[in-house]
This record gives sequence, C-alpha cells and structure tokens, in this order.
Amino acid sequence: MMVLVNEKQVEVDEQTTVAALLQTLGYPDRGIAVALDQAVLPRNDWQTTLSDGARLEVVTAVQGG
Repeated sequence: MMVLVNEKQVEVDEQTTVAALLQTLGYPDRGIAVALDQAVLPRNDWQTTLSDGARLEVVTAVQGG
C-alpha cells in the first residue's frame, strides 16, 4: 500500500507501524516530531499501524542561532 511521507510516496506493507517506517527511512530516534493525517502523533502512539493513503509529516529539530 502507499503512504505519503513529507509529500513523497512510499510503499509499505499492511502491518507497517509509524515507528517501523521512520526506522526504515533512516530518521533518528530523537529530535523529530510526527504528524499523521494532520494531527500531531505523540511518541507513545508511534506503534500505530499505517493505513493506505496515510499522510505523515516528519519534522527534524535543527540547532543553530
């Protein structure tokens, strides 16, 4: 099935969770925020199984001044 991650299509299995997808795509364990279908998804809910057409926005923290 297909999901969108930061506006890019990604093919995933039906059992894929948010956490598994983030790991597969190489995102770090810390310093990121995730929105699923335009709602912020707390880290405790990253075991949520994705559905076809789900839209994820992943934002990484950046240091600087």
